[in-house]
Amino acid sequence: MKKQPNRYYVRWVLLCFIITTMPVVLLGLFSYIKSSGVVLEKMNKETALSLQQTQMNVEHSLKVVDQATTHFLGSKIIQTALNEPLNPDQFQLYTQVKTELSSLQRLDTGIDDIQIWSTAGNWLIKNDGLYRLDAWIKGNTSAMPNPAAPSVWEIGSSKASSGSKDASIPTAMPSANQVDESAIRSSLVNNCQTNVNLLKKLPLTAYRSLGTAMIQIPACSLSQLISVNADHEAVLLFDQDRRLFVHKGVTLEGLDESLRQSVRQLPEERTGQYNMNIDHQSFMVTYRKSDYNGWTYVSVVTLDQLTRSSREIGWFTLYICIGLLLLSIIAILLWTKRLYRPIAQIYNEVLSQMGMTASKKSLDEIQVIGEQVHTLFDTKRRLESRLEGQTELLRTFLMVKLFLFGMKEGEIVERMESLGMRQDFSRFYVLALQIGSLENTRFSEKDIDLLLFAVNNMVEELIGADQRLQPIVLGRTQTTVLTGEAGSEELFLSEAYAAARLVQQTAAEVLNLKVNIGISVPYQRLPDIPRAYEEAVEAVKRHAFFGDEGIGYFGDLGEYHVLHYSYPFALQSELFDAVKLVDRERVGSLLPKLLHEIEQSNPNPYDMQFNAVRLLMNMLGLANGVTGQAIPMQRQQALFDELFHLNLTESGETWFMDKIIDPIMNGIEGQTEVRHLSLSKQMVQMIHDEFDTDITIDTCADRLHYNSSYLATIFRKSMEVSFSAYLAQYRHKVAIKWLMETDMPIKEIAERLRYNNSQNFIRSFRKTECYSPGKFRELGRQDDGNSNGSASMEG
Repeated sequence: MKKQPNRYYVRWVLLCFIITTMPVVLLGLFSYIKSSGVVLEKMNKETALSLQQTQMNVEHSLKVVDQATTHFLGSKIIQTALNEPLNPDQFQLYTQVKTELSSLQRLDTGIDDIQIWSTAGNWLIKNDGLYRLDAWIKGNTSAMPNPAAPSVWEIGSSKASSGSKDASIPTAMPSANQVDESAIRSSLVNNCQTNVNLLKKLPLTAYRSLGTAMIQIPACSLSQLISVNADHEAVLLFDQDRRLFVHKGVTLEGLDESLRQSVRQLPEERTGQYNMNIDHQSFMVTYRKSDYNGWTYVSVVTLDQLTRSSREIGWFTLYICIGLLLLSIIAILLWTKRLYRPIAQIYNEVLSQMGMTASKKSLDEIQVIGEQVHTLFDTKRRLESRLEGQTELLRTFLMVKLFLFGMKEGEIVERMESLGMRQDFSRFYVLALQIGSLENTRFSEKDIDLLLFAVNNMVEELIGADQRLQPIVLGRTQTTVLTGEAGSEELFLSEAYAAARLVQQTAAEVLNLKVNIGISVPYQRLPDIPRAYEEAVEAVKRHAFFGDEGIGYFGDLGEYHVLHYSYPFALQSELFDAVKLVDRERVGSLLPKLLHEIEQSNPNPYDMQFNAVRLLMNMLGLANGVTGQAIPMQRQQALFDELFHLNLTESGETWFMDKIIDPIMNGIEGQTEVRHLSLSKQMVQMIHDEFDTDITIDTCADRLHYNSSYLATIFRKSMEVSFSAYLAQYRHKVAIKWLMETDMPIKEIAERLRYNNSQNFIRSFRKTECYSPGKFRELGRQDDGNSNGSASMEG
């Protein structure tokens, strides 16, 4: 090596350069391609989620208006007023109607005007006042609206800015061929010239219409619910006739008209994304079609903005790769000349660990390092021998998984091989042992666990390891898998009985205990161990049928005896969770699986019918628990009669879906929003009533029987502030009231408001009001005194 150092060095330089350069280049390319694709996909998903949120905000506002007006229009006042002429002697009735109309036009609903036409009473009421309908129609060009359905959302334009006397009556929105697109957008966004009208026939539940109600919401109020980045994004709303009525965000020549044409050609899918080019500029268009009112929500984002992050990632990746290459080259040039340095460092470290001095150094450093590596391997073997002592616990854990959870056959074989468990058997029985009554024995109920483990150790000693797998204790049952070779089933069963009797006799002699043992039918596949275990447990429970022996064989229970455990509880739980979440797609996939499992697990038609009835009862229990009267009681009784005459295999899926599951999910959807508002009101009332106690969101959850995280989410969504923040705000208001109106000491106020000490209260109060509580009280009373003094002087 000393004769050709440069050649050796050049070879190492070239090798190290190739080894370091290729991974960096490949990693850089892969990182850029992968990350840019992920970023673009994430941006698309975020755009879709943002548009979905916009749709939810808008439709939530519309549904609130719809529900509020439906409640009002269905009230007794409106039902009475529709048939009344509203003459001067009905002034009080008119006043009540007008008051109710005004109360609906709150800021949170966005309602601009509510108009009610009564053909039976010949009157029209709106914000301007009360009119006779026939006189009003003669003096106005607009006719009374006549919706085609009991409740319809329509888009109309207002004439408020023109000063016309019928400015409050909306007209049909002009088509794209009649008005310039830029003028429409200007009127929509800047002047609120477009209204979103809710038309309802009156009365709401009558066959014959006696009038019409129209609720007007300015489209610009809906645009306030839309959050966009005006630099590169636009959100547009089209009605059911694909007419644009809201545009918020970036504007571009020809953008709206191009979108209008593309929206008219959208496929049937409810959501989607596609690219669009306008004046050599590319856009990503995301759309959502509403099932509620047929509107189409469109989000337009420039592709340049979407790919900006990808370009930044590309440049950043390039800089990182160049930096890594430079560092690699420098490291190669610096350290290849000193390849021996790592070896020397390892050698010195070995010497220091061994406690050797320099004079005792071995001439062969590699030999010394090799000896230490050999020592490390010896230590590893010793550790492995210690771990072998833990194998027994691992085998027990594997058996628990086999019995309780079930495993795939390949996984079972692999785990058994790794733990050194025998697999040289072709069939097996499962023995389940339970301790009988402890009366007239020296043991009590508290000793049951110790007795089970004693019996488990007894089984290990009495039955050879070549005849069984690892015995375990599951709950109050000791369980053993007896193994055997292919041969006579009667001989194998007699061996199982002999083993059971031996264990039973030994337990009686040693512990003076009576034990009951159940034996499953023989199986050949390891994944059938859970079923064999259930059969053995079932046989134990029925051991009284087999005399005083206390040994029961599942095969003796009868050919048609079916385990109660064959009902697919796990699938039912998944199905019910999907129903509660109104996940129709998942319900559609789980219901056929559940019915198929019931059919396959119950070859006896009576057992299959029994489990079908069990499924029906569980579904009715779910309906009564989550939706109250989603299925009326008289209908529930009729369902059982239908089920008994139903062919479960041919029409069971359709019957369960149409008769039960769909009504339940429809009821859940209708109750969710009302329940959220009710829960928020209850929590606010709890705060107002118990602000001077240690009330928390967990306290409310315990009383209302809900999960605390779920209630916290509902409260924040309804009140737009967290539970703890609202509680702190209310306590602060109470503190101000007590400071100004009472002489209560600061310390007492702090204690009643549940502060740990008065100093914490003072710091919190000063942070909010910029004054300490005492200074605030003093200033407030000085202001009151000055006000009283000024009043006296003026008097």
